[in-house]
Amino acid sequence: MRALPRSSFALALGLALALASSGALWAQQPKKPKAAPVAPVAPAPGISDQRLKEAWSFLTPEEQVGAAELLAYELKQLGTFQQGLIDFARALEPRDLGQLPLQPETPFYAPEIHAPRQPIDRKRLAADDPRAIKERESRFAKAPKNVVDSAWRYDWALREVQRIKDDRDPTRLFDNAIAGYPPDLDLGIALIERAFDDGKQQAALTAFGHAYTDRSGTVYPGITLYDAWSSGVEMEMPDVDVLGVIHDLANDWKTWIGPVPDSQHERLYGKVYEYYQLARDHRGLRTALAQTFFSGSVGLSPTFSGHLDRLHTWWDEHSSTPEELLKELPASAKSTAFLKRWSERIDKDAKLTQRGQVRRAVLDGDAARVRAKAVAILEEFGAMQRKSRPAPPPPVPAPEDKREH
Repeated sequence: MRALPRSSFALALGLALALASSGALWAQQPKKPKAAPVAPVAPAPGISDQRLKEAWSFLTPEEQVGAAELLAYELKQLGTFQQGLIDFARALEPRDLGQLPLQPETPFYAPEIHAPRQPIDRKRLAADDPRAIKERESRFAKAPKNVVDSAWRYDWALREVQRIKDDRDPTRLFDNAIAGYPPDLDLGIALIERAFDDGKQQAALTAFGHAYTDRSGTVYPGITLYDAWSSGVEMEMPDVDVLGVIHDLANDWKTWIGPVPDSQHERLYGKVYEYYQLARDHRGLRTALAQTFFSGSVGLSPTFSGHLDRLHTWWDEHSSTPEELLKELPASAKSTAFLKRWSERIDKDAKLTQRGQVRRAVLDGDAARVRAKAVAILEEFGAMQRKSRPAPPPPVPAPEDKREH
């Protein structure tokens, strides 16, 4: 992995000084000219996200395309620490984005293979089926809200970055901007996850990457076994799914055979949980690091939300250089002990703690400038003064046929 040059963070910087000089933090990015320190711009006072989205809806489709293109261009020129990190991450993928694959349909465990005595057909719901929507709302109810709307994902099973929606959609770009997320930040997260993944938990993450199903055989799109186990919500565990995990990861086809008696559930589920825990520790830490690489007060999973400033401290200790931090990532089985020692070391050192707080504050200031630029674009296009979207122009009449009859 190409190393990111050392940033110009200084331990003596106080929080107020850092907030006033975010440009200095990326001054030594590769192939980037030095930028004068720029004070973060606060979000436009009194303008809610709802009001901004309403104003955006008053632009015509053609205007939205133009506004999105202008917004993307101007955000690239901001010269923030955040944009420097995005540019670095974007360089980790040499291919044209059109060559990156689409997310494939999520596989499910086949009953005829893993539980032939329980041949319950799998029935995949449509993504917009009300039952699927309700189940997703339940499973992801506790998921962080202040995260980027991503057009990309890192597939931990296939170990590749995949497209999940239109990355050029103007409304998605605008909605991300008012939340403080510039274009390609979502792609950057997936690329950093890929860079951090050594594949040691690939088998487990492949197993838990199968689709979540209920005991009646309903397959829920957009929910994997990993999502279900991570949700904290009570779930159904058909024998075919838990046995599929055991068959894939332990190659044990004899200890448990479906239908599994209730008396064997505790031991079986306990074994599956052991595999899940190792997969979660591997993936969760790397995802949290990828998110905090680019964003300050970003929403993290419950496991890592309390470590926000510590994660920023860890990034700053390694000069926001993924290659340097990668050397210290612990094996999954040692994650808990590592995080405990790492947290205690940071918490005992006020200067270390401040470094994380400063880094987070600088990125929060950069996000505020992104939002302010989105507001300025709306003003430039006159959207804030409108009450509705203009009516489309009347169709141009076809020319009369003047031939003689």
